[in-house]
Parts: sequence; C-alpha cells; structure tokens
Amino acid sequence: MSVKTVLLVGFVLAATLLTACLGELSFGVSADSQSDEPLVVVIVDSEIYDGIKMSLRQYEEDVEKSGFSVNVTETNKLLNQTKEAVKTYLQEFWSLVNSNLCGALLIGDIAEAWYETGSSKFPTDVYYMDLDGTWIDTDGNGVYDKHSDRSGPEIWVGRLKVSTVNGEAVDLLNRYFEKNHRYRNQLSSVPWWRALLYMDDFGVAQNHDGVTPLRYVAPQVVVVNKGLETTAEDYKQRLRDEVGYQWLYLMSHGNATDHTFQIPSKETYYEWDGTVYSSDYEILDPRVCFYQLFVCSAGRYVEEDYLAGAAVFRNDYGLLAIASTGDAYTFPYNGFYRAMSEGEVIGAAFLQWFKNAAADYMRYTSANSFPSNTLHSDEYEVLLHDTVIIGDPTLGSHIEDHDIRIVGVTGMIINASDAETLTVSFTVENVGDFSETFNVTVHVDSDLVYQSRLTLESGGSRTVTFSPVDASKYIWSDFIQHRIRGEISFLPGEFDVGNNVCFGHFESKKIYRSLLMRLPEVIFAVSGILVFGLICWSFLRLLMSDRPLHYAQKGLRRVGVRVKAALLRRS
Repeated sequence: MSVKTVLLVGFVLAATLLTACLGELSFGVSADSQSDEPLVVVIVDSEIYDGIKMSLRQYEEDVEKSGFSVNVTETNKLLNQTKEAVKTYLQEFWSLVNSNLCGALLIGDIAEAWYETGSSKFPTDVYYMDLDGTWIDTDGNGVYDKHSDRSGPEIWVGRLKVSTVNGEAVDLLNRYFEKNHRYRNQLSSVPWWRALLYMDDFGVAQNHDGVTPLRYVAPQVVVVNKGLETTAEDYKQRLRDEVGYQWLYLMSHGNATDHTFQIPSKETYYEWDGTVYSSDYEILDPRVCFYQLFVCSAGRYVEEDYLAGAAVFRNDYGLLAIASTGDAYTFPYNGFYRAMSEGEVIGAAFLQWFKNAAADYMRYTSANSFPSNTLHSDEYEVLLHDTVIIGDPTLGSHIEDHDIRIVGVTGMIINASDAETLTVSFTVENVGDFSETFNVTVHVDSDLVYQSRLTLESGGSRTVTFSPVDASKYIWSDFIQHRIRGEISFLPGEFDVGNNVCFGHFESKKIYRSLLMRLPEVIFAVSGILVFGLICWSFLRLLMSDRPLHYAQKGLRRVGVRVKAALLRRS
C-alpha cells in the first residue's frame, strides 16, 4: 500500500471521528436527538433530580403521548450552572439542522437573568426564549438594560420554581407532576367549560375586556366586575366554589405575596377592602387549573412564597399561571386564548401572542408613535420582558366540541278523516363530537304542547312529528298567525347556543269540505227551513182569516146584552 493511500485512509478515519465528536459536542447535544415531533428540552436542578426521577419518567411519557419529543438533562451535565451555560445548551439544540426545538421547561433553581428599564428591575425568562437576539448590560451592574431582537422569541419557556414556595421542594414537585398526570388523562374533576373573570375597579376603568378572550376556551364565564362586589371576602368565596373553573382571570392591585381590592369612595380617591395572601391559595384549595394574574409581581419567583407559585404548587388543582415578575399592565390576550381554542398548547399559544405583541412594539417604535389606546413605550418594554409562565407549557386548555341544534320547526293544519288537525314537526341534530342527552320543549304561542328527553349519537339527527292534545283552540283561534318555538336545553360546554332555539309559524283557518261530503248537512238544513216556514205560514193564515173577527163580534154582543140587563134590574 502506498504512502498516499495510507494517508488518505487515515484522513478519512480522522474526519469520521471528528464528525462524531462534533455531533456530541456542546454538552451532549447531537443530531441523533432529533425527531419529527416538536422537541421540549427539560433542564432539571441536579440537587432535586433523584427525588423526582420517577415523576419525571411519567411526565416524559405523558408529554410524548401528546405529540412531543422530550430531552431531559441535569444541570451538572452542563458546562456550568450559569444562565449563559443554560442558554448555550438551548442554542445548541436550536442550531441543529431542521431543529424542532419548540420550548424548554426549567425545573428547580435554574439561574435567572435580570432586566431593568427605568426604575423597574425584574427577572426575565425572555432571555431564554430569545435565542438569537442581543442582550447588553450597558452600565456593567449585572442586569441587562438593552435588548435587540427583531424576529421575536424562538421558543416558549416554563418554570417550576419551588425553592421559594412554602414546603419541601421534592414533595411540591412530585405533587405537581401527579396533578399534571391526572389532568392529561382527564381525571380532574374541574369542569373545563367554566371560567372566572374577577376584575377590580382599575381594570374596569381601563375598559379592559377579559370576557371575549375567555369565551374562546370556556362557554360559561362567571363575571365579577362591579365596584362594590370586588372585595377580598367575595373573591375568597369564589375560590371556595365547589364546582370550580378551568381558568381564573384576575386583575387587581398587589405585589409578589398578596393582592387587594379597591372600592369606590366619595371621600377619598380610593379605599381598600381586604387582602388575599399567597397562603390563602393553600388554605382555600381552589378548584382552578390555570391562572391569568394581572397582579404586579405575582410571578416574581425569586420572592418567598410568591403568588403564582402558591396558586400552582400549594393546592390540589393548580397547574399553571401566567404572571409578571414586575409591573403588570392591562393588555388584550385575545390571540392567546384564540390559539388555544384552535388546539395549541399553552406554550405555543403564548409564543404566538408574544410574537404579535413584540411586532406591535417594533412597529410603534420604528414609527416613534404609540396609539393612545395602547401601552406606552416603557410599559411595552416591561410587558415584553417580565411576563413568565409558572408551570408546564405543554399542557393545553381542555376544550370539547358539544353542539346540539334544532331546525325545521313547522306547523300545518291538515284535513283528514273529515276533521281538521294540527301537525307540528321539528328536527334535532348532534353536530358535536359526543353522544348527548338533552331536553326538548315545543310551545305554540305561550302554551307548552310537547316536552321530552332525547339522546343522539355524534352526527345523528331525528325528526319528531306530533299533534297537540287540544289542537282545536289553535285551528279555530281568533288569531290568524300562531308562533311555534322549539327549544333544546343548553349542554355544559356548548359554545354555540344560538341554534338551541328555533321558531316557526302557521295560520289558523278552516278547510271546507266538498259539497258532496256536506250533502247530509245541507238536506237537514233545508228540511228545517221548510218546516219552520210551513208553521209560520199556517199561523199567519189563521190570523188573516174572517172567522176570528166573527167570533169577536159575537162576543161583544153578548157582553152588551148582559150589561143592559144589569142596568134594568137596578132601576
């Protein structure tokens, strides 16, 4: 073998080994870890990994069943445990060809980045969401104060931070993953179709619309937004609701560990009516899965017993909270909830909403003009850096398609068997995904003429035809037009209830029979008229004859003779 051949073979082997090594470079990230499913990277604090290892295995299995691939690593497998090392690890996944990285879940004490704008300083997880932007600390104090990224964040990030929550970290996390597993397998008893909107005075004054977005995910929204109603005691009573809510949309003043409610006052600008503390979310154990907290610093996970952490980790139902680590601002979340209604998980829906908000900010900044009905520049900057997800963003808002409708309500007067009858018909259809049992009622004018309980399979339909028991009152009514109202009961979780009622009309009128069919009646009527006429004719003839006059004259003569005889006797 020639020297050139040996060198060539050696070069090929070396290149192969180098390629393999490069594939495993950057803390174990390789192209082999890719799959067609969107990838979720889970980074776990090594200090607690062993204590939650079994829960993590169940979690990984659950997430993969829902359509993701999962990569779990401990912090001691990274180059170091700084925020830069964590971000570099995520960037390595992102830089792979055809990367499917969609999000990251940070479990335990994973380093946080800090950002400041004006006098506000807060932790930001946008640092991990934005994988290709520029972050600058202009004054060298360890806090970023300038961020440039025109494309918006690339991934979503969720955080399970429990070291600042009252309780043992391992116990809290194992409990959380157990709740997570129950929810994914639809073992939770919280009704998905209910949501609670609790908006204190300031939100109402800002004309903030929370009802519209919530109705994308919950057909039944309980709204509490009257000035005198929104109090701490009333709010806690709502949290005690035995039925529960899948989403709670809260807007009130507060800080990292408590929130309070403003009440109207004629004497001063504002007064306060009670405080809700983070500990109340453990004591009350609210039947709520997801929280949207417009409360300043409610998501500030570096603070002891922060509100979002208490709501998610210290009760039997909490799974996720969207909150702020600094100031909270009223901002529409319609796009976020709409995306969930279309099937996106919370992380993907949040990322869509965030990208749109960032694009608005860039557009307004470039034009140096912020519309009067939007946030100011500094408020936008805070909003786009201090909003965090506490919980697992691979969860989705559970939504079911229940839809029953009633169509074709009609009424018709029919002549059958020589009699007029009223026939009413209607059709019910199940255009949802589930078998449904429901009540049906039909009214003619204000009278209930039909009620029943029906069952329809998904995609099924049924037409019902009947005659009201006392139909004559409508057939021979003085009113010409009659209204029919068919109605089916609302189903729990039914979004489109506008087609649960349907109206129809019919006219009351007599349908005459043929002359042949009415001949007996005609003969009877004619005979009666002839008999009556004969009687009347005979009576009149008697009255007009001479004999009655003769008898009258004779009677008068007799009376006169008698009177004359009486007068002679007296004389």
